Amino acid sequence: MAVLLLVWVWLAAAVFVVACVARAWRYARAPVHLRWDLYPVAHEPAARRAYGGSYLEEREWWTRPRERSLAGEVSTMLSEALLLHGVWVNNRRLFWGSLPFHWGLYLLVATSAGLLVVALGGWVDWLLPVLAVSGGIGGAFVTAGALWLLRARSTDRGLRRYTTMADRLNLLTFAALGATSAAVALTADGMPSAAAAVTALLRFTAPVVGPLLAAQMLLAGLILFYLPFTRMVHFFAKYFLYHDVRWDDRPMVAGSAMERGVKESLAYGVGWSAEHIGRGSWVDVATAPPPTIPGKKP
Repeated sequence: MAVLLLVWVWLAAAVFVVACVARAWRYARAPVHLRWDLYPVAHEPAARRAYGGSYLEEREWWTRPRERSLAGEVSTMLSEALLLHGVWVNNRRLFWGSLPFHWGLYLLVATSAGLLVVALGGWVDWLLPVLAVSGGIGGAFVTAGALWLLRARSTDRGLRRYTTMADRLNLLTFAALGATSAAVALTADGMPSAAAAVTALLRFTAPVVGPLLAAQMLLAGLILFYLPFTRMVHFFAKYFLYHDVRWDDRPMVAGSAMERGVKESLAYGVGWSAEHIGRGSWVDVATAPPPTIPGKKP
């Protein structure tokens, strides 16, 4: 079991890093998005951001330097990551499960980082009790949040349509991870054993652990292994959603990389089978008159 844990944890960590980098690279290299105007844009100055304004309101805006607010971007991202503002506004029922679930994950990640500090810097006696508290609370939050979300996705008619068996298994796996993490943290020798296990892993030696910690490590490795292949990659994909789609209000300048990207996208073929959609490229569809459907008046 000890050798299995060593191989499994390192394999899962390697797959997690490589798959996340590969997916982020795909997002970064994706074609230019559909050029919609999505307001408010977070990097607008606060006065315009308050009512969803834009620099395009200014006369001869192209002659003036752009005003951009980094504080607006940061505050918006933090409110989304820490307070789940979008879930609160759009789906209040999910919010009550999503908030503890996310905060629990943050605490478990912080606990793991603390164990790494202990392993790299030697035993830090005062840090282990702190990590026991963060691990216990974080595990409890993850379990409660995952079970709440599982119940909401199973009882709400609208959510049930979009919830797959993989979604349910994913939430159950997180609930099990949270429960085992809390149990390890609350055990008398749980955190010292976890710190010793991390130290062994960093030295590429097989960790000697009890059944409870072994189960927790196996579950953590399982989640790391499959997470990059699920929709939960939003923990880094949202960066591209915000900066490359929702907040991308750059003007298209002749000869720019954006213009080349838009022209390339417009040349893509249209393969839809609907009668009201023409054939050819997107340029052909956008510029040609709508096709006449037999038996219907134009």
